[in-house]
Amino acid sequence: MDSFFLPLVTATLAEWGDKTQIFAMLLAMRFGKPMTVLAAVACAAALNAGISAFAGSLIAPMIDHRASQLFLALGFLFAAAGAFWPFKDPKTDIARPAGIFIACFLAFAVLEFGDKTQFLAAGYATLFGTWVFVAVGVAIGVVIGCAPAIMMGETFRDTVPLKLVRRAIGAVWLLVASILAINAFLLI
Repeated sequence: MDSFFLPLVTATLAEWGDKTQIFAMLLAMRFGKPMTVLAAVACAAALNAGISAFAGSLIAPMIDHRASQLFLALGFLFAAAGAFWPFKDPKTDIARPAGIFIACFLAFAVLEFGDKTQFLAAGYATLFGTWVFVAVGVAIGVVIGCAPAIMMGETFRDTVPLKLVRRAIGAVWLLVASILAINAFLLI
């Protein structure tokens, strides 16, 4: 159960105030089809989470448990850095060559590729070894994290203090990364 629930919660929190959440909101506002954008985000998140969790499961047999903890700590460190790194709103000047779903799927998949949730998925997969549960948890977490922004649109940005939320979550990720690293070095 941990291999599903922990990645789900982590990915959900990691998306709050993130550029991918804002981008998904902008896509929904631009195209005016929030359910289509949400479906595209879900498919892109499943693809990216599956790739990264599978890669993590390939690494898992090559490293011991302490190295897996350090690998996951690195994912949390990337997530913390992303939370404190300022960003500008992504542009939504994408064409609709094959429809809204395909355009949103491709745009979100490219933006999410190499994002902190992929590092976290790979880290959890090295720790737990069950990549399918990790991938499903991360994908659902990304969707849960992006859904309020997609559905609420500009109201979301105006009512939620995104900068404060990002910094608070970043501080939590720094704490988690520190605890994992200290534990991996057997200092606790």
